[in-house]
Amino acid sequence: MRLLRVQVPEFRALKDVDISFEPDFTPQVFPLGSLNGGGKSTLLQLIFVLLNSHKLSLLQNMLSEIKLNDNEVHRLATITLLINDEEIQLAYFYGDPAAFDNFYGERERENDFLGYVFCQLGISDKGLLMGHISSDKIFNKEANGIIIAQIIHDFIKKISKNIHLIAPSNQPYLFLSREERRALFTANNKSQYDQAVKNAQEKLPNFFTFDFVDVLVEVFRRARAKDFKERNKNNPFAYTEKLESDINSLFIDGKKISSLIIEQQRHTEDEIQGIFFTLPSGQKIYPEDLSHGELKRLAIFVLIKYHEMQDAIVLIDEIENGFHLDWQYTIVRNLVEWGKNNQYILATHSYELCTAVTPAHVKEIEPKLTTK
Repeated sequence: MRLLRVQVPEFRALKDVDISFEPDFTPQVFPLGSLNGGGKSTLLQLIFVLLNSHKLSLLQNMLSEIKLNDNEVHRLATITLLINDEEIQLAYFYGDPAAFDNFYGERERENDFLGYVFCQLGISDKGLLMGHISSDKIFNKEANGIIIAQIIHDFIKKISKNIHLIAPSNQPYLFLSREERRALFTANNKSQYDQAVKNAQEKLPNFFTFDFVDVLVEVFRRARAKDFKERNKNNPFAYTEKLESDINSLFIDGKKISSLIIEQQRHTEDEIQGIFFTLPSGQKIYPEDLSHGELKRLAIFVLIKYHEMQDAIVLIDEIENGFHLDWQYTIVRNLVEWGKNNQYILATHSYELCTAVTPAHVKEIEPKLTTK
């Protein structure tokens, strides 16, 4: 699956955004730049939530601050995807369902608009209108409205499995409620915000933050469970050792990783208790002894390689933070090596990262002009 184009007429800092991502470019890595406050994070989050639009509570939070009059419809975004060599265009509107028929008649009829499903979001009487322009290979245009609505819902649910968002844990995520976002900046309420992020991750299995140790422990647990389940007589620790080998290949100074449970008792399905590394001298160190950049690169690696991100759209925000300039440049090559069939869209300020691809790869959000 590939994101071909995203169009956003106006949403928060975004105005008249129209960005295309060429499917024949190599590598499929597109840096996304703007001024500070230009809307890079907003755009990534908007794409992610709209392609998860069967999760209505998250949409409700994201759209709650849009102010519309009665009988008004706002064109929120149009997203064009490439799926199995088929272009699929998804049109999203927000507003009064009573006004949508006129809006549809004026602007969409010439585009062979399939139909729409209205999702009541609990924000006064407004809702999200999802319309889909597509070929008969995806939708049966002879179906009635109820069947079309179910087809649309099932289609969104299916494609949502191939869209991933990775971002800093201290990002004010727009799909949280305003109260939850405000908790991030309120004294003694950080734990409330952290819990809100964890709740969102439970609702969105493909939403990840750069939580280094949690990510590492989870992939070791998965490998350990596979080893215990299959009980390979030739190598009873095949999955765990493969994971260790892959991680060790990231380090150039001879560090070796192990899980504490392997050191203690390898023949049971005990829980992974933690992670440690061994230096060439034999000294043990722990994740907190690694640099921020080492941990972040390791977290990105295991997320892509061990969370089955294949043929996916991977949105990553602030990927360069904590990286030396050399790593900012080489992370493009790393991403392709770790998940070569994915498309990566990277919100970034890094000049070095942008020079790792051609100028045509680099996409820019122009500043929103305001009038007084």
